[in-house]
Amino acid sequence: MDLNVKIREYRPKDLEQFLKLVMELEAELAEKFKDVKIKSGLDNYRNRYLMPENKYKTFVALVEGKVVGYLMGFPSLGAPEVDNMYDILPVSSNWTPPEFFLQITFVSKSFRNQGISKKLHREIIEYARKQGYKEVYACIAKWNIPEIKVIQSLKFKLKDLGYRYRLTLKF
Repeated sequence: MDLNVKIREYRPKDLEQFLKLVMELEAELAEKFKDVKIKSGLDNYRNRYLMPENKYKTFVALVEGKVVGYLMGFPSLGAPEVDNMYDILPVSSNWTPPEFFLQITFVSKSFRNQGISKKLHREIIEYARKQGYKEVYACIAKWNIPEIKVIQSLKFKLKDLGYRYRLTLKF
């Protein structure tokens, strides 16, 4: 079955469908890590990540008008401790941080293995390239084999960080 998938930037009208995907992700994590208490991120998505005019850039995948996946990233200053401290990057109009960090990707279970994640990645990579970033990178837990395979298929270089990988695509 060949799906007609549309990739576009997140819009505020997507919020409720988007939050349902976050709940699906959290339920999957709770199932995978039964001994770990998963703290809901719904409020962070609603009140931080998806707020207009902040650093986060989010693309959604739609099938028949339904949001079935997303990919979120942001300009990175190269240090996770610093990146976590700001939501709006105060920079001059003639400066772009060199890196763009891919924070999270999720595709609803019934829509996996159909190329949606790869389409989301291609869209955000093209966005980062057009914005003038020098590289796009992600840090992915070693257990997340499907995501690692998608990103490697897009020519990202893998570096072993011990318990996770850093995958980098330089322009």
